[in-house]
Amino acid sequence: MTSAPPRAPQLADRRWLQVLIVALVCARVAGMAWSARTSTHGDYYASLPGTYVQTVNPTLWTSPDMTGAMGYLLNTYYHGPTQYLTLYPVAYLDSYAAIAALLLPLYLVVLAACFWFLWQALRCLAPGVSLGVPLFAATFLFFPLLQAFLQREFEIVVALGLAFALAQLVQGRPSVAAAALAYIAWFKYIPLLFAGYLDVRGWAKAVLVFALTSTAILIATHLVFGWSEFFNNNVPSHAAQVFNVLQAGFVPDAAGVLRGTGFCNGWFETETTLANVRHGLCALAATRPWLPPHAIYLLVCAGVAVTYLASHARLNRAATLGPADEAWRRALEFSIVTTVCACFFFAHYYYLVVLVIPYGVLMTRYLVTRQWSRLLAWGLSYVLVSAFVIPIGVISQLLGIDAWAWYFRGAWFLPGELLLMALLLIEYWALARRSPVAARPGAALS
Repeated sequence: MTSAPPRAPQLADRRWLQVLIVALVCARVAGMAWSARTSTHGDYYASLPGTYVQTVNPTLWTSPDMTGAMGYLLNTYYHGPTQYLTLYPVAYLDSYAAIAALLLPLYLVVLAACFWFLWQALRCLAPGVSLGVPLFAATFLFFPLLQAFLQREFEIVVALGLAFALAQLVQGRPSVAAAALAYIAWFKYIPLLFAGYLDVRGWAKAVLVFALTSTAILIATHLVFGWSEFFNNNVPSHAAQVFNVLQAGFVPDAAGVLRGTGFCNGWFETETTLANVRHGLCALAATRPWLPPHAIYLLVCAGVAVTYLASHARLNRAATLGPADEAWRRALEFSIVTTVCACFFFAHYYYLVVLVIPYGVLMTRYLVTRQWSRLLAWGLSYVLVSAFVIPIGVISQLLGIDAWAWYFRGAWFLPGELLLMALLLIEYWALARRSPVAARPGAALS
């Protein structure tokens, strides 16, 4: 009988491919880190300095390199309290240049920790599956993550908190996850939706932990900063805009630039940073008068809610749900809520950094179940959302256009976000369908 051919060469070839992928990813991250030495300004910069700096460090309060910040010499806080509580010590530095220099290596460590927690969570979901290289590539080639790192955005810390919370959930510690989720919620307020998720799951202890952690954050905020100056800015108007869904329109301003009204308020045709479902629909409707963006948005939201709640109800009626399926259930639910928070409200492109979590969960799911056609759909969604795996300057030069502006004005992120949500709901619904429903009490035996 002929012996089987040795497998060592194949394994060696695979190792070389893995080494090549890791090297390319590291080169991309290193290039962004190099650019980050001089490209430092983003929304974090705009949110500075915060009223407390006026007394803590007057030198930073009047620093010449802070004059472009929205909060320069203003008694206000443009983001939620956890940003200012977490980064309170940076007020003792004397310029934004010093702050940016400090945050660059610090955020590299935060990103490494984020990857580690995400990897730990996915290893629990797929024991024995080799995830290191594909997850490393999917995480660190994700352009919203790279942009957030480049601009020193606090969403890097939010991504770490979410990855930690996911790891705790799949390992059966929802109360620990609740504390992390409460911390995250008081940065941009939208993640307060996670409190609803914990409540829907019936985790009373986790809801209590969320409430107690939130209370501690609010008390600390009152003692350190006071509350009033967190709302004397544009935060209330952004919150109100969430509920403005009954009408949409477009009018030119004095300069002839088309601007949205009603549902599309905040959109304008030369805007190139917002990347949420609402603004994507408005970008399409601006050149297609027959398209009702608000109606489509409401239909999409209703479809997401109905599919999620129907799947949730069926899973709650399941006769048995093994530990592995329960872990997957939590990961998929968490990914759906994360995607809603990131994509369905006001969101700049770098806010999408947190989508590394649902993309990681779905990629792992498809590798475990060998659903190659859905993995291709995953790849399409990933490319549409993370369009600049290749540097923007290279793409612009090759195509002879401003690739960044073309991407946003064409709302190319929109089909990627909707496809991601659809794939998550399909997996969640499929998990519910595979779970046998327990017989109702008193039902006749067949």
